[in-house]
Amino acid sequence: MRNIMEIQNVSSGQRQWIIRMAIIQFLLALSILVLFSNCQSGEGNKSEPGVQTESTASALDSGQQVHLVDTDYVHIAGHHSAEAKNQLKALESKNFEKGTLAHQLLDYLKSGVNDFGEEFKFIDLRFVDRTAELNPKFSHEISDLAALMNAFPNLKVKIMSHTDNVGGEKANEILSAKRVEIIKSELASHGIADDRVETKAFGQKFPVGDNKIHEGRLINNRIELMVLSK
Repeated sequence: MRNIMEIQNVSSGQRQWIIRMAIIQFLLALSILVLFSNCQSGEGNKSEPGVQTESTASALDSGQQVHLVDTDYVHIAGHHSAEAKNQLKALESKNFEKGTLAHQLLDYLKSGVNDFGEEFKFIDLRFVDRTAELNPKFSHEISDLAALMNAFPNLKVKIMSHTDNVGGEKANEILSAKRVEIIKSELASHGIADDRVETKAFGQKFPVGDNKIHEGRLINNRIELMVLSK
């Protein structure tokens, strides 16, 4: 009888407080249970770096293409005109070899940056010994450059020739001049107007490698290109 009286004496506010506390405790317990369940599920789906997941492995086994993100890929800038975007996409489809002049120049054009004075090197361009005769194996650099310039009629460039110090200063100036004129002539044969190509022959004045060693002389015999306008 006494217990019944005590329960009756509990105020309405106290009962509500007890009910709220019970609900809070229930929700906390439920949250902990859900969190624990998610952690267990996440650990089961983890894969170590470099290890194929089951879905990737099955895709490879079935012959499906698995695309990975190319972190070096330069996207076409949004402010390009629709025509320019189409031209750039068409040039992308040519799959210029990575690291070559055409590949670097295409990335520059895609970026939409108007910072003229960017210089690129004909990394693969080679001449036959100490002549102005292009090595046929590397002549694709010229045709690739012409393709870019034909796609962008406003693109103007400056081509600069450098040599090592073998043969004497005057002879190297003459050799430099012949080499840039050969390149300009080759571009003209691909439809590039003369007024879009400036040339400069520096000879042996600005080496970037050690002329005392073979490797240094190789990189000193180089062609550089500067974007003047686009």
